Amino acid sequence: MSTLSPYVVASAEAFMQGLYPPVNNTDSNSVLANGSVIRSPLGGYQYTQIFTASRADPNVVILAGNADCQRYDNSVANYSNSQESLQTKSSTQDFYASFQSEVFAGVFPESQVNYDNAYLLFDYLNYGNIHNSTISRTLSSTDLARARGLADQWFQAVDGNTSETLSIQTIAGQTLAADIIERLTANVVSNGETTKLSLLFGSFEPMISLAALTQLPKTNTQFHGMPQDGSSMVFEMYSKNHNSSAGYPDASELFVRFLFRNGTDPSSALITYPLFGRSETRTLSLNDFAATLENIAVGSVGDWCNACQSYTFFCAAFIGGVYTNSSSGSDSDPAPVTVKHTMKPAVAGVIGAVIALVIAGILFAIAMLVGGFRIHRSQAQRRSELGGFKAGEKLASDHDLPHGPTGIGASVVKKGDDRIGSWELGERSNTTKRNAGGFDQQDSIRRPSFEADDLEPHPSVEPTKVDERI
Repeated sequence: MSTLSPYVVASAEAFMQGLYPPVNNTDSNSVLANGSVIRSPLGGYQYTQIFTASRADPNVVILAGNADCQRYDNSVANYSNSQESLQTKSSTQDFYASFQSEVFAGVFPESQVNYDNAYLLFDYLNYGNIHNSTISRTLSSTDLARARGLADQWFQAVDGNTSETLSIQTIAGQTLAADIIERLTANVVSNGETTKLSLLFGSFEPMISLAALTQLPKTNTQFHGMPQDGSSMVFEMYSKNHNSSAGYPDASELFVRFLFRNGTDPSSALITYPLFGRSETRTLSLNDFAATLENIAVGSVGDWCNACQSYTFFCAAFIGGVYTNSSSGSDSDPAPVTVKHTMKPAVAGVIGAVIALVIAGILFAIAMLVGGFRIHRSQAQRRSELGGFKAGEKLASDHDLPHGPTGIGASVVKKGDDRIGSWELGERSNTTKRNAGGFDQQDSIRRPSFEADDLEPHPSVEPTKVDERI
């Protein structure tokens, strides 16, 4: 699973290409009915599926629990106005300003070249040092290291602050911790049939928060601040001295260890580190690991919506009620929010309408079964008092249409002529002539109204002919 950030998705695709390399053998080929062989493209390239979670997907809280979190945003604003941040901003202003004319000019406004944007400035310097020869000549390794150190300090303050229990600043690590427990538990419950390998791709904020929550910075200074690009955290569940032929091991025989690889340099390797400050051991039993991690985990999407006071799209489906805390920033981290699980008026209205329709349907069914109530189609009759298309009486501007043996057409009205049919073909004139047999020829030609449901066949009306053409 991956976030929708392009660079994260690209990292996921690159990793999956290495995990599932091209298979250039006959197993990847397809043989058609005529005997021709279709070979997979790119030398047997394997197309893997990568699930991406958008900001409107509840699964996104696993990979980016800090995104769309209102209380987290407030905490970032609070830190920017804190004494620590203001002092650092003042003491580093000259350092950042030294790059304004040669490096940042035309890219960052002078007002934004300060500690508040420590990460963006470092990221630009780091990218330029690799890809831009001018920036590489201007920037020394000492300056780049200082810029990174300031970015580490900023991220540790806003994503790794554990001064208070379950601070909102570590919310990204709390949601990630809950997913780790869920995936390991799913493997145990299914006796190893599911979640054998789970891969999550995201930004580094959850890694900083989870490292702080599991007390990894106390073990190694590399966990203080940002990891290198492409770093990997691994939680491995395994058993000791277990005979595979005996089936899936009991939960009491399972253990968990944490491994970390900082960056993608070939010289770097996965190294095991102790969790929760237990330097005496680098392995924890599954039960001990799960119980400790549960204490720092946000267990559900609804809990996340509540803790964050988030108004994102999906939160309405998980919680009800109104947040009581103010959304404005304050110097201290807001207290946990209590949500009243009351039903919103709109939701209650929809449910009430559905219930009313169901009750009405039941009563109607009972009326049909017990009372013999039936629905019949009534034949609509033309209301004579309404007349034709315009009104009940002919106006001076209304012209008649001749309706005689030659059919219907435009008429020329002459003085002294009798009307042939009514002005709207609704009534027949009293002067209509009948043929020798007494049959009204006009009635035989005029098509009855569509409002008449039961049409009697007439012997003198020519039947409809089939029109066949190519």
